[in-house]
Amino acid sequence: MIIKQTLLVATLILVPLFYTLVPPLEDYPNHLARMFALSQIPANASLSGYYEAAWAPIPNLIMDLTVPTLASWVGIYTAGRIFIGATLLLLLLGPMFLHRTLYGQWSAWPLVGGLFVYNGFLFVGLMNYLFGVGVAVFGLATWIRLADRPLLLRALASLAFCAVLYVCHLSALGLYGLGIASFEAWRLWTSGSLRPSKLIGSALALGLPFLPALYLLLHSPTWGLAHENVWEAQGKLGAVTRFLSVYSDLVDIPFLALIMGAIVVAMRRGLVRFHRAGIVVAISLTLAFLAMPSMAFGSLMADERLVVGIFFMTLGFISTDLRKLEGQNAFFAICLVTIAFRVVDVSVNWSSISHPLLELRSSLRTMQPGSRLLVTQADNLPESAIDAAMSHAPTLAVIERSALVSRLFVVPGKQILQAREGAREHVDTEDGDTPSISQVILASHGTAPGSDSHYWDKWTAFYDYLVVLGTDPDEWDNPAPELLQLVHNGRGFAFYKVRRKA
Repeated sequence: MIIKQTLLVATLILVPLFYTLVPPLEDYPNHLARMFALSQIPANASLSGYYEAAWAPIPNLIMDLTVPTLASWVGIYTAGRIFIGATLLLLLLGPMFLHRTLYGQWSAWPLVGGLFVYNGFLFVGLMNYLFGVGVAVFGLATWIRLADRPLLLRALASLAFCAVLYVCHLSALGLYGLGIASFEAWRLWTSGSLRPSKLIGSALALGLPFLPALYLLLHSPTWGLAHENVWEAQGKLGAVTRFLSVYSDLVDIPFLALIMGAIVVAMRRGLVRFHRAGIVVAISLTLAFLAMPSMAFGSLMADERLVVGIFFMTLGFISTDLRKLEGQNAFFAICLVTIAFRVVDVSVNWSSISHPLLELRSSLRTMQPGSRLLVTQADNLPESAIDAAMSHAPTLAVIERSALVSRLFVVPGKQILQAREGAREHVDTEDGDTPSISQVILASHGTAPGSDSHYWDKWTAFYDYLVVLGTDPDEWDNPAPELLQLVHNGRGFAFYKVRRKA
């Protein structure tokens, strides 16, 4: 029964991936374009002229190591969706495996995680980290399963998970470390095994597997970003909202009210209990979330993303006695209907959001192969005026026309794909803001003496095409007809060919 229920939920959460060519996740098109470039170098002469792979032990490489190879078999768009699907399944199945390890039997309870595999952090496009969260939960379950086995075996198993998690994401590795350390502290305390020899053995089994990861980090380009940290008290509560919300308050509020009501009823009837080790793990992770800077190693949302890890890592510690319900299938039926409702909400919104994205993709396909595209945005846009799914959609030109795109992620220390000499000075290598069209047009008149230089300063001589994001097709006019020839005025963007100066 559990196998059938799990297969049903797993199939349901994958449905949106079957009909969406480019899932409208904010950073995802950029990541996908990088994967395509990596898969094509050095065979593709155009991309090889613009980009190169500078392999280094960066703790953010799981897509880079898997998707390009997969793309050679099934194509880049399918490969990307397979990776997303694997991420969703890891998040769904990890708590089930953890629950089975703790309680000795399979249960449909952890399938409630299917309600939250689609969350605000997935929509941001934190693909490597979310994949790592799923692996970290499996790693914690494995550590618990081997609790009474020889220390060497535990250390070797942990070393394997540390290796995988390092290439997933540094935050996922930290999540795993906190999880197993918290559980081990609880286990030693409750078992009364506080003898020095026992403590030293556990400390070695815990700590030694992390030393190779620490060595790699210290010798990676990412370590050069160690000073880029910012701590802010604001945003902590917003992280919880981001995790729980999907697209519409009209859907999210009744959904959350239903969940809270079910939790209250279950607690009153004694159907829910929290494993004591899980309480320790949850407290440790929550304290880490509160203490974590909002930016760490140059990455934003360093603290907020921990909310995902806290939920899926602690879910497996919660147990419900479904046999006490009037009809054991009632819980699963409610869970399945709610997940289906969530999936329908995602599907409807993905379908709507994808229209302008696919329209832009069609426009990009009119470019000459090997062209160069400058990405800009309309002036004085309010925050969030550009749909999240469109903000990185121009990078699809890398896939469609083997183009150089100014906003492709090629930041040293964060990505192993780098812009070659000759192109590097014309693209964003600092993960900065998209320039406005006025800034770009002003730069066409020359840089004022003493002013800061920008990668778009000589755009009229270097770039072949330009796209402006955040435009209204009914109100938008060509801002510089002498420099730009309109190719397509679309929903949320305007696409131009650059006129060469005589």
